[in-house]
Amino acid sequence: MIIRGRVTLEITMKSIDECQVAVSSLLPDEKELPPGLSSIIKCIDGKLIYEVTYNIESDRILSVYNTIDDFIRSLRVVMESLNKLGR
Repeated sequence: MIIRGRVTLEITMKSIDECQVAVSSLLPDEKELPPGLSSIIKCIDGKLIYEVTYNIESDRILSVYNTIDDFIRSLRVVMESLNKLGR
């Protein structure tokens, strides 16, 4: 069975600059997603928007969860780095 869907995360950032730095840091990891998944990362009004769209076989749903988990872990590292830099 094919499952289609979209997951959107909105993360409020301290500033537009911080948001743009985060997007630039996170984009390289989004290039080689599992088949059937695509993502968008962008800044809108000081919010980092991450959207994963999927069209996969039901037995591959774990790929969606893992992709989102990887994004959150990477974002955490970026945010900690920005905080240590005093941003």
